[in-house]
Amino acid sequence: MLGYYLKFNGVDFPNPTSVSMASQAIENVSQSEAGTDLVTVVRPSKKSWSMNFNLSSGKKEVLKGLTLLETVTMLYMGTSYTVRIRDYQEQLVPYSEWAANTDGLFTVSVKVMEF
Repeated sequence: MLGYYLKFNGVDFPNPTSVSMASQAIENVSQSEAGTDLVTVVRPSKKSWSMNFNLSSGKKEVLKGLTLLETVTMLYMGTSYTVRIRDYQEQLVPYSEWAANTDGLFTVSVKVMEF
């Protein structure tokens, strides 16, 4: 991932350890009197990402705070998105509480959804 970068609201984050992206079409579907589907495409491609990070306690708190915001600007691989960050989970890396200059290292996962 050399050269890729990630920012949330202008704050640099390390490259995720894993990323999966999904794209979903948003449609309104109703039926006519004849029983045929009437489909109105509202949005052809709404993206969502599942991201996992290895973060210090400081960066973990910044990311946790971003999950409380209604919208966040994400700059990912050169493209800007308006997103919301949800489904925050953290796990302390064993024995990392002994690491210098941090209160521990954490494995953090979040779900990022395009607005």
